[in-house]
Amino acid sequence: MQTPKVTVLMPVHNGQQHLREAIESILKQSFTDFEFLIIDDGSTDGSTAIVKTYNEPRIRLIANTENQGTVHVLNQGIQEAKGEYIARMDADDISLPQRLEKQVRFMDSRPDIGISGAGMRLIKKGKLKNTRTQPEQDKELKITLLFNTCFFHPTVIIRTALAKKHPYPDNLVYTQDYNYWTKLAPLTRFANLKETLLYFREHEGQLSTRKADLQITNARNIREAYLRRLRDSITPEELEIHHQIAENRKEIDLKKAESWLVKLEESNAAKTIFDLDACKREISRKWWLTCRKNTIYGRNVLAVYRSSPLALQYRPETIKYLKFALRSVLGRNSDATN
Repeated sequence: MQTPKVTVLMPVHNGQQHLREAIESILKQSFTDFEFLIIDDGSTDGSTAIVKTYNEPRIRLIANTENQGTVHVLNQGIQEAKGEYIARMDADDISLPQRLEKQVRFMDSRPDIGISGAGMRLIKKGKLKNTRTQPEQDKELKITLLFNTCFFHPTVIIRTALAKKHPYPDNLVYTQDYNYWTKLAPLTRFANLKETLLYFREHEGQLSTRKADLQITNARNIREAYLRRLRDSITPEELEIHHQIAENRKEIDLKKAESWLVKLEESNAAKTIFDLDACKREISRKWWLTCRKNTIYGRNVLAVYRSSPLALQYRPETIKYLKFALRSVLGRNSDATN
């Protein structure tokens, strides 16, 4: 085949349960100028056999004889990629039919953007659940990294030349995406499409479930390193409250959280590492999410939230605010995450 516009890169390891659905969601794309690079990372189930059943010239299968890990496979795929862009795909997810068309159109129109993502909707126990989105603009996304990843990994599309020059770091496994974005942040511009372009499957067998504790530990290391770009001096207590805010924890000391978020805002005002207005909005949003998660404190949390100057820069959706107020009055905690 001629050089494709896009390389769809999909690692698979013992993923036979949902593999056909993932493959067919790519083959049914409205945008057709792609190669589908599937790298089987030493599967011991029927994954390789399933891929071989497809008589599809756009599929290129590489079968590793031994399991070498996700980061190795992603970098292997980057080196093998022939397309102008690399679009990530996971073997248990579903790409919506116009995903590639919309992402390629966006990237073609924005040569300044090195990597972009999109919204996604959760599949849990076979049913579609809530939709998840990330901020859209570069200045917002670079601030988001102070707390967590700024892309949903299986939705991203990246310029192949950028990925070949800067492959995934091979340390801090199971958080390779968060680690990668912090490394790329100074090198290129980011963006997200607000539109939902992928269904993300959540199940007990996936790495994020099996390696949850290690993911948290590694994410904390990545977060601290990125945070130190903004603040030179951080006490252990400040670092812990920052992690708790980022992890959307319950029973946080709200006064300490407020004090720390104010310090972050002041640090950025002094150093101007990030866009000032965008930083204020993101810090304000984090204050909202922290208070929203801690309605167990009852009416007091509503008063604490509203009395803080941090509440002025971000306006939550009316329905979410009303639910927050009601839970505060009733003294009930919330499992909301955004």
